[in-house]
Amino acid sequence: MAIRIRELNNISILDLDGRIDINSSDIIETVGWLTTTGMVNIILNLENVDMVDYSGLSVLAIAYKNVTNHKGRIKFLHVGLGVVELLKVVKLDAVFEIYSDEESAVSSFYREDVDKARLRRKFKRLDIHLVVKYRMTDGKSAKIFDGQVLNISAAGIYIYTPYTFPVNTMLDLEFNLPDKPFSLEAGGRVVWVTDKEIQPHHYPGMGASFMHLTPEKEKTIIDFIDKNITHRAEPF
Repeated sequence: MAIRIRELNNISILDLDGRIDINSSDIIETVGWLTTTGMVNIILNLENVDMVDYSGLSVLAIAYKNVTNHKGRIKFLHVGLGVVELLKVVKLDAVFEIYSDEESAVSSFYREDVDKARLRRKFKRLDIHLVVKYRMTDGKSAKIFDGQVLNISAAGIYIYTPYTFPVNTMLDLEFNLPDKPFSLEAGGRVVWVTDKEIQPHHYPGMGASFMHLTPEKEKTIIDFIDKNITHRAEPF
């Protein structure tokens, strides 16, 4: 991971190059150094980032917390579609401010009422309330837990529940889509456990990505989301 720092209008822009993963602590250290020197308006430019994995997502969250703890603001620029989808699965898309061009990201620091709706959904996701049953796949425990799905996409679900598991835990999931006469069963993997400090309204809970979802089940989910988004009244 290479980091280049630029300054523009009292804003620090970090151009990142490479992969953001468990070995990307330089991001945390660089952001920490900036905040201690009084530079608390920061943009992370991910245009040249090849990949962000689950550990990398934690790195970004720690950097975010560091800045906000110093009463600063951090924005994210040129975030890839795959990373955006991952953020949505773990409900960080409503926390991170994401911009597609540098001018908009820079100017956002000078607007008093930043529009959170700028987090445009490039992947279809539906906010919903469903009951989900889940258990660990490894067979060590037969206990079945109940949780509430707060959002769903073809990539995964966010489960609001006090019974969470560590990242990378494999799960068996079962839930019913409204108007469907059958239960939908799928494998899942925990990709995020909610951080109480940055997601207080969604704590406790966890994001799970679908694993080995069949084309038929994926189509069922996509068709359901398309139907409900299409028929949802748009605000004036």
